[in-house]
Amino acid sequence: MTTEQNVFIPPVQLTKLSDFQDAANEAALIVYSPEYFQSPFLDDHKRLRRLTLTAVGVERKGIPLTFRYILDDVRDIDKIASEILDDLELRGNVVLGSVERSNPLGEMLAAWP
Repeated sequence: MTTEQNVFIPPVQLTKLSDFQDAANEAALIVYSPEYFQSPFLDDHKRLRRLTLTAVGVERKGIPLTFRYILDDVRDIDKIASEILDDLELRGNVVLGSVERSNPLGEMLAAWP
């Protein structure tokens, strides 16, 4: 009799967009989550500050993994983000949202009052 245990594997943070695109080709689902600059004025156009891309269900050696790429600090981020999302929609299932993650123990302890 074998016993199985569930093990949490945190998302793999990628530093190259091309590496993320390769993972996205094999993903069961691609999730994107935009973050905008906060403005005190309600009529201001929302400016994109960061775009988090997550490829979920990428199988490597029989294990489903999650890969993440964060696009930020770019002058023309709106244009680049639109091009990336258009390309990813051709590769697989793309949805707007976020993937929940647990905080590492060190972060939880640092936040303790």
